[in-house]
Amino acid sequence: MDTKTAEILCKTTADFYRAQAASFSATRTAPWHGWVRCVDAMTKALGVMRRGVLSSAHAQFSAGEGSGCGGVLSADSSALSVFDLACGNLRFERYLEEALLGANLRVHAVDSCDELVASADGLSAPVTYESSDIVGGLIEGLPLSRLHHAPQSDVAVSFGFLHHVPGEELRVRVLEGLIDVVRPGGCVAVSLWQFMNNPSLAAKAEVTHAQAIGALGLAPDELDEGDYLLGWKNVEGAWRYCHHFSDEEVDRLVAAVSDRARLIDAFEADGRTGAMNRYVVLQKDVCA
Repeated sequence: MDTKTAEILCKTTADFYRAQAASFSATRTAPWHGWVRCVDAMTKALGVMRRGVLSSAHAQFSAGEGSGCGGVLSADSSALSVFDLACGNLRFERYLEEALLGANLRVHAVDSCDELVASADGLSAPVTYESSDIVGGLIEGLPLSRLHHAPQSDVAVSFGFLHHVPGEELRVRVLEGLIDVVRPGGCVAVSLWQFMNNPSLAAKAEVTHAQAIGALGLAPDELDEGDYLLGWKNVEGAWRYCHHFSDEEVDRLVAAVSDRARLIDAFEADGRTGAMNRYVVLQKDVCA
């Protein structure tokens, strides 16, 4: 995919979220089933028990288990710092508050759609929100680290975002950037949408994609395999760029960062079929 096409897709998606923020947020209130397993895997790897109780393993982990490579969690052993890339209406943060009841959560959240974040409510954990055009910056060639000001965190997540990033090279850079922002031994979790595995969604995607590329003046061969423009509630001109991830692509993403982080969990979840998203959970090398 060339830069011009990527820029068109980026602008189209940004316009969609600004225009449809209220109706989109209204459909995004419940937590995803996959988050339960992601949080389980990450808290276990970090030595943090569910419901906010820290395990004895945390003391060993925070000392670097004798490796001399530094700690995993922050000096305040009751705190868990989280970086959320493309936070939307902060529903993951609301879920995290319930899943880790009593934990001292600190969140740095980033999104390009201020309207979505403004619709968030019912959250008591301290959240530092930063508005940033992540995809636009990546297309310009900037690393993810230049597109936010988050401090080093224990956990980094990005749910419902990587399918909006055009091109495999940029998606690898996002995953690398998420690993960069966590401490040695910290964890990263991402979701990878596989909407074309659902026959109903696949049929709709084919129709809206054909309509959108015609309206936007794009040729089918200007997009990559797995790229689609999806519609929204039959609203005319409301399109967003989404990429369907094949299992092979997921494997390549994990392999691309295997020298810096190890895979600790991978699974399918969500939707009526229980397989709408592929989740990948990584743990950064302690000496990385």
